[in-house]
Amino acid sequence: MKTNSERMCVICRDKKNKADLFRIVEKNEDGKYILDENQIVQKRGQYVCKTHECINRLSKHKKIKMEIEELLKMLNLLKKNTKDYLKILKAMKNSQELVFGMNMIFDEIEKIHFIIIAEDISEKNDKRIIVKAKEKNIPYVHYGKKNELGDIFNKEEINVIAVKNKKVARGLIE
Repeated sequence: MKTNSERMCVICRDKKNKADLFRIVEKNEDGKYILDENQIVQKRGQYVCKTHECINRLSKHKKIKMEIEELLKMLNLLKKNTKDYLKILKAMKNSQELVFGMNMIFDEIEKIHFIIIAEDISEKNDKRIIVKAKEKNIPYVHYGKKNELGDIFNKEEINVIAVKNKKVARGLIE
């Protein structure tokens, strides 16, 4: 018997494997939700992508209310499970495999295999880059702040960095 382990994120509406999502359940009648870390609570659950973007949007959600402690738990779990992209990118900064900045990335979009987006990017630019990434089927992740990404290239701030090398991109994704 085959089970369907694909669920939809209540925030971005993307369908993903259950293992790639956080499960949240309503705690009681007060309407507050808690993280079901082991996905075993016997209540109807909702699913949220394991991304900074979706957790950030969840924190502002009008219908799904979560305590700050629960959101922090999710962020800490996310941090444990992600690579330190900043260290990897710093080591690669002099290679010709990275491009940064919205315009340069859009100019070279056909050569790009992975995108790292600053967590504090403006909502407008975030949407622009995500739409283009989805359109071109390019994986992306939200990681670090604009000033942290900027430090890699001795700039004040950088919104987004992209990887042009397919093998390097695969290593960052896996």
